[in-house]
Amino acid sequence: MSNKHLDNCLVFPMRRGPYQNNGASPWYCTLELGTPGQPLKFAIDSGTNMNWITSALCPADQCVHFAGSRFDFQASSTFAFTDCLQRPYSFGPWGTMQVESASDVLTMPCGTPLETQLLLAAAYDGEQFKQLDWDGGLGLPCSSAYVEGRSAFLLQALMREGQLSPDHPFVAFDWDNQAHTGSCQMGGVDPTKTQGAQLFLPWSVYSTLAGVEYIWSADLKSYSVGSELMASNIKFALDSGSSQLKGDDGLMRRTLARIAQGGEPDIVLGFADGEITLGADLYNCLIEEGPQKGERLPQFAPLGLADLVLVGSLVMEHCYTVYEYQVVKCSHEVYSLAPVGVWLFNRADGPQIITRSSSKRFTPGTHAIVNGKLALPGPSNETVSVAGTWKNDYGSVMNLEVSGQRIYGTYHSSTGSTGKYPVCGFSLGAGASREKNQPIALAINWHALGADSCDPSWNWTSGLSGQLSMTVAGDALTLSHLLVATSDFPELAAPGTYVDKLVYRRIEKPLYVEPPLPSTLLPVENALAGNWVAGDGTSLVLSVHSHSKQRMGIVRGQLTCPNSGAGAEVSGFTDINAVASKLKRQSVSLTAAETPDATVRALCGALELEGETLELLVLASASVAPANAYLATQISSIRFTRTT
Repeated sequence: MSNKHLDNCLVFPMRRGPYQNNGASPWYCTLELGTPGQPLKFAIDSGTNMNWITSALCPADQCVHFAGSRFDFQASSTFAFTDCLQRPYSFGPWGTMQVESASDVLTMPCGTPLETQLLLAAAYDGEQFKQLDWDGGLGLPCSSAYVEGRSAFLLQALMREGQLSPDHPFVAFDWDNQAHTGSCQMGGVDPTKTQGAQLFLPWSVYSTLAGVEYIWSADLKSYSVGSELMASNIKFALDSGSSQLKGDDGLMRRTLARIAQGGEPDIVLGFADGEITLGADLYNCLIEEGPQKGERLPQFAPLGLADLVLVGSLVMEHCYTVYEYQVVKCSHEVYSLAPVGVWLFNRADGPQIITRSSSKRFTPGTHAIVNGKLALPGPSNETVSVAGTWKNDYGSVMNLEVSGQRIYGTYHSSTGSTGKYPVCGFSLGAGASREKNQPIALAINWHALGADSCDPSWNWTSGLSGQLSMTVAGDALTLSHLLVATSDFPELAAPGTYVDKLVYRRIEKPLYVEPPLPSTLLPVENALAGNWVAGDGTSLVLSVHSHSKQRMGIVRGQLTCPNSGAGAEVSGFTDINAVASKLKRQSVSLTAAETPDATVRALCGALELEGETLELLVLASASVAPANAYLATQISSIRFTRTT
């Protein structure tokens, strides 16, 4: 691979080792470390933020790996330890090694020495290390701000020493899978390989898991297996030290389960401005060494990195890949590097995996250097609202609007009777985020809004409470459901209270045009109206309203809990046709949002018309972290009696 067209550029020749089923890239370059130089195999790894090498510190039964070499630091006249402590260094789910900090001379491909800080591996173990095709790695993090404190940043050091021009802030990988040869070019780009279909992935910090902000992450709008959308609005990372697709545990397991069903589905990665498609012939890889040697296996693995899809050679072997930095000049000899993004270009002689090109075009020439300071963006504060259209597994659709804390909308049911029904309720907080779910409480009146035929469920109400969450599969609304049936519906349900768990997914476009709720309401005389108190001191003050057609009861009022101070607004529904329907119980569904304890409540049950007691089940939901979603909603019961 010629570099005659490149100015002030270092080219690291790379070789491909045997493909092994350990998730690590088979690609490495051979460089000399120490004086005299010892040839060792290094990965140039954009998925780590430090430099390391297997060393003679390892006991004989440790640090066993396929590449097989160890750095003999005692044989190097330029070697020095920079610390007196040995410590563990974690590679996350991939494993942990014991390391010591040191420095020595690393010889560049053109023969120039470069003093380098690195970590010497003193111990590691495990099948994943045994299958490693390289002896160590040189970190290529997305920014100099994220470099491990006792390790050098090779690209930054080359600029500081004048070996690379800072106005060419590129690192380009060109791997030929068939020939098993390739290169990593630092400080330059081959413009003949930046033609045709291209994909630009602007850097966006991955912050779901603290400590790995150094990866080259970007926004991934959709992840599909065949025609099935499995995740949306998560992160994607391109890691030259990795091979297979890995990341979010649930997503990878669902992918493998879908592939096991047959049909050889494509994997489609959809970005805001471009798309990658991987066919089964690319993600089913022949294992060339290791315990599964000779098998052809789908390359997907859980990695404990929530909301992330990460991949390496599985994509990079079929693309010319360019990592682009923004260089910031801090002083005469000090350069800082900030991430711009990653560019991918289909190889002319390979599968055309970029199936939708980006509109942004690549500029391979000189790039301006920023003087002064540049602020990197922090974690995203993105939140989502419950406003929108939602569909559950039964096929029922709910269209919701939000005004402050209030929720209102309509429900189109696909179970029991069908029709369009009113919804009201409350939420708390600005919305759901990756870190916190949002509590939601809703009430439904099962008296149809339209001219549908009357059926027994028109006397019923429902209360729902739970949480809105951002998940890898898209926004989810997970609600505990209490259905209060006060009349018999032959061949469907006897009177009683029914419990269910409903999960709704957001629909991009509403399926139905929903009519608004009545704008003019009139107070009506009803047994529910008035003052109510429970044994623990909780009180309700309620009024009942309807519109001119007297179809449904709309409840307004106030809920006051003991020691809570000001009361909380109440919104809900009740069956104002219970007496006319000759029922003994009148269904009631109320919602309230209590700001002091950040809790929303759905209070659902029935008014005993003869005894004038109000028996309600209470679903109380609070904001929790996604990992604690099972603790979000509590259930209790409460009995009110009328007061004068």
